Amino acid sequence: MIRRNSFLALGAVGLLSLVGCTAPADQAQSPSSVVDSAQQAATDATGAATDAAAGAAGAAQDAAAGAAGAAGTAVDAAKDAATSGMAALTDGASGLMTVVTDTKAAVEAGDFAKAQTEFAKFGEAWATTGESIKTASPQAHAAIEQGVTKVNEALSAAQPDQAQVMDALTSLAGNLTGTAKP
Repeated sequence: MIRRNSFLALGAVGLLSLVGCTAPADQAQSPSSVVDSAQQAATDATGAATDAAAGAAGAAQDAAAGAAGAAGTAVDAAKDAATSGMAALTDGASGLMTVVTDTKAAVEAGDFAKAQTEFAKFGEAWATTGESIKTASPQAHAAIEQGVTKVNEALSAAQPDQAQVMDALTSLAGNLTGTAKP
């Protein structure tokens, strides 16, 4: 019984497929019109793909140009910041160097009271310049701080030793000169 039902079901499916394949003459298309329709669909799809690709390429070029412009602006800003920061650092170190030079002149003259007064100006200038130097070069900042301590110790002695004070000032000047170089 199951074999007969299967056979009947297969036969029914076969008949239905044959009926579906036959179409009235007015609905049938000629092979050339089917080919023409397929070619037109392919042409339309190619045009749409070309337009989409061109749009994507244009958007990519615009994005690349925007990124290049932003990168150029960032580089210019970084150069400007570095240049202005270096100028401020050089100016600050130059001002500190002037104090050291004036202090040396007083020490060479044997006027330690004036030398102490002159070197007190270093502390005032260091308060505004020290952080810039620390940011640019923590090692230079530490060396300058150490040099300042040596100069202060040498100047604060009851009887300052001129050679010791000059050595400390020369060492400090060397550290400042290294900092002032761009």
